[in-house]
Amino acid sequence: MLTDTARLYSDVFAPELFVLLCGACLIGYEWYGLTDRSPVGLGARFGVLALGWAVGLAIYEGVPVLFESAPAWAPDATGSLGLGVGILVIWLGWRRFEWGSHVPVFSALLVGVTVPHLLITPFWDISTHVLYAVVPAGYLVRVDRRFAPLALVALGMVFARPLAGAHTWPQSVAGLVLGVAFVAASHRYDSQRSAVPR
Repeated sequence: MLTDTARLYSDVFAPELFVLLCGACLIGYEWYGLTDRSPVGLGARFGVLALGWAVGLAIYEGVPVLFESAPAWAPDATGSLGLGVGILVIWLGWRRFEWGSHVPVFSALLVGVTVPHLLITPFWDISTHVLYAVVPAGYLVRVDRRFAPLALVALGMVFARPLAGAHTWPQSVAGLVLGVAFVAASHRYDSQRSAVPR
């Protein structure tokens, strides 16, 4: 029963879905703070989000099809690579249209954490689910504490992955530690940059 619940939790809040949810929440939050809140502008933003998500999903689903056999770590690596490239598409869209500052930072943080994840994954199965739950939720809570329920979902993933039999406890906790480290480093960088006189 507990194992089945943990697996369901992992599926419902899978990285590609949870990052999409957090991205949508952040877009809504940023758009709501604008003086010109046109539905067309909101639609365009969600269109770029959907494009990035589709690119990421195409890489995740498509790359393994190109190979007859792949190592056990390949699904995590292609998932992380797909997510990173998809988020990069979103970052480029936001920079191109100058839609605001939160989504580019959110995107850069996710692309940044993809690099060590891709380097670690072939040698040790650090939890992708935990990492890509902690980073987006952590950034949203940093932006506004009202997003705290998303952080609770991310914390739940730390327990869900080992209980589902998908990872060991150290692999799950490592995803948490790496994610928190990236969010904290991003916060520190932003604090130092805003403290510098212009």
